[in-house]
Amino acid sequence: MPMEYNLLTQRLLAAGYTAEHYPDYVRIPSSRWGNDPLQNLSHGFEFTPDYLKSMVFKTGCGLYVKGSEFCHGDMSYMGVLWSPENDCPTICCPHRKHECDLRSPLFGDGRATAYHCDCHVTEDPYDYAMSVDKAYQDYNAKVKQQYDDFCRKKGGHVCRIHAHYDDWDGKWSQNYNVLSCAHHCPHVGDMCDLTHTPVSRKKGNVFYDKKITQIRNDGTLFNGEKIVKIIKGVRLFESAKSLTICERAAKQSIVEEQESHCRREGQVEILNIRVEQRESRDLMQDLQDIRDGIEVIHESDLKKQAKQQKRERRQQNQEKKIKKLEKKIMEVGFSGLGENSLDRRHAMKWLGNDRIKELEAIRKERRNDPVQMSIFDFIGGDIS
Repeated sequence: MPMEYNLLTQRLLAAGYTAEHYPDYVRIPSSRWGNDPLQNLSHGFEFTPDYLKSMVFKTGCGLYVKGSEFCHGDMSYMGVLWSPENDCPTICCPHRKHECDLRSPLFGDGRATAYHCDCHVTEDPYDYAMSVDKAYQDYNAKVKQQYDDFCRKKGGHVCRIHAHYDDWDGKWSQNYNVLSCAHHCPHVGDMCDLTHTPVSRKKGNVFYDKKITQIRNDGTLFNGEKIVKIIKGVRLFESAKSLTICERAAKQSIVEEQESHCRREGQVEILNIRVEQRESRDLMQDLQDIRDGIEVIHESDLKKQAKQQKRERRQQNQEKKIKKLEKKIMEVGFSGLGENSLDRRHAMKWLGNDRIKELEAIRKERRNDPVQMSIFDFIGGDIS
């Protein structure tokens, strides 16, 4: 299916320009395919960045837009490439109108499409007082003023991390999320904006035990047997967090919510949720669980075992690479690796000068050894 050129390209081709001869205010993008240079992602010619920055566009409601706003890519929607070359680049509308007859009807109505507004080139000079930049500035000032009013209404108990502005409704709201607090809190060691209480600088984690009950279904003599195991010392957070935030997380049902998103291994029961600076173990309880026929596993042991296995695999792979490199040196010599080759750099890094000299000496010795010939080499044929 032939590609339809953008409006700029159509005008230039109609004026007699070609892919080899065209004005200096346009260029051919490098995103071409096929033999035709004009067959590219921009659908033909595109404005040069300097020329585009000198252009002025205008929205349907009369807001001026600098051409520099459109130097960072185009949008494709409803089969239309919304670009300066098609005289229809888009901006994020600062008014958020649910219905607007001044923008393209292809955007329709609704929350998702009300953010887009198409612009068209104009010969009018740029006027900041009637520009989208001024509208953005007024919009941001309004949002800040509403945030200040929201803080006063809440008595100052507002955290910016948990506060959200719905620009569709024009209202601020606040929903506390302890996970966001754990990952992004900027007040560790200081006062919490939400509760006006200290946030401890000491760090720890939320630990809990996970009891898993499964029924064997393997068709063996033990089919239907109940298997119970407990994974102890499971961490809620990957890294240590403030103890204050950990205590908040332990009081909420965050652990249950996190486990509900995990793949079910059977019937799961959460036990012994606690906050600690480091994992503690109850040896007597572990022994009692083992006597009751429960398999006891500590998550920290599993992680150490996984790290050890990974370390061993990497070491084995490294040894294989070294053996392969030494074999190559024995075949072609160190000088045969190539002056700037990757093998030469690896040999210098992995083997060192002493080992390289040792391999070269062994190679030279093997080359000088006489080759023992068999009696068949002298006879020159098979013995019948």
